[in-house]
Amino acid sequence: MEDTNTLPVFVVRDPDVIAAETKARMEEILQRELQPGQVEQLILNAFNYREVLLNNRFNAGMAQMLFQFSSAPVLDYLAALVAVERLPAASASCTVRFTLIAGHGSVLIPEGTRVATSDSAAIFSTTKDITATADILTVDVMVEAMQPGTEANGYTAGEVNAILDPLPYVSTVANLDVTAGGSDPETDEQLRERMKLAPSQFSSAGSVNSYVFYAKSASPLIIDVQVPSPVPGTVLIIPLTIMDETPPQILQDVYTACNPENVRPLTDTVIVSAPTPIDYAIEVDVVLFEDTPAAELQASILTELQNYAKSKRALLGQDIMRSHIIEKSRKERVYDVDVVSPAENIVVEDTEFARCTGIKVNITGFSRG
Repeated sequence: MEDTNTLPVFVVRDPDVIAAETKARMEEILQRELQPGQVEQLILNAFNYREVLLNNRFNAGMAQMLFQFSSAPVLDYLAALVAVERLPAASASCTVRFTLIAGHGSVLIPEGTRVATSDSAAIFSTTKDITATADILTVDVMVEAMQPGTEANGYTAGEVNAILDPLPYVSTVANLDVTAGGSDPETDEQLRERMKLAPSQFSSAGSVNSYVFYAKSASPLIIDVQVPSPVPGTVLIIPLTIMDETPPQILQDVYTACNPENVRPLTDTVIVSAPTPIDYAIEVDVVLFEDTPAAELQASILTELQNYAKSKRALLGQDIMRSHIIEKSRKERVYDVDVVSPAENIVVEDTEFARCTGIKVNITGFSRG
């Protein structure tokens, strides 16, 4: 939710203004001036306190009617007015391989068979029935985490290896790829952004924002989308996710969302591709004024640079400028800043994203100024 200091003002909430108005009215009724310790003034103080509270609540309630300042569940009701629903949490998935014992007959691995990670932190279940005939010793099947969310993401091949529902002739199980695709429910900020784009979904001419809307509607993991057209009639959709490696399932979900004939123009060919990471590191040499607490200022500069790198990571096509790094490092009591890395400005294309691999702040000296 937005900072309450930025909320629009619908009613007067200034305690001094309210107190002055009520005192003036009471003095008009009593035909005498009120003193701070009088009973009437004490009663007014209690009344003024309640009026300020009520006005604040009224103001906050009115702000909830504006999508820019609302939060769940009111934001969800406002989103429904433009035919948008909050994206629910999604489950991580992967492909697992069951290995069977030689000499078995026909073996059914039913839908819902549970397997777990080696640390027992995540449980997955098979998404369909699969049958192994007598001549087959391994079968592959898709599994999904039973608990939606991001916690089951990132388990590498072989880490989903515990069978919780033993089956005859089935000896071992192991995932063949990294678990991915799990997401938390769409945040208020993400939903708010899609609400802004919602009118574009009714476009019949294949506008950029229309493709962006449908692409972002595919998964809460998607934080930015670019839609270049490399050649006429071809639409390239680049979804950026919170994960450094875009899960194949996300690419498929975006394609499924953007390719139906009621979404794209008849002549458009839709291609969905993962963005390319551009790795860089930040290192700065900082000279401070004398008598400056070096460790404290060093930590402050590091935080500023971390926030800078995070903001660049959140969007596609964000250039890394040395002058911006200097600006973020120039805090009070900083005498001079020299950017060691990157050695030059980094130009990031719309199909790329800047990925910071490390940040280092060196305090190299002190100056009297």
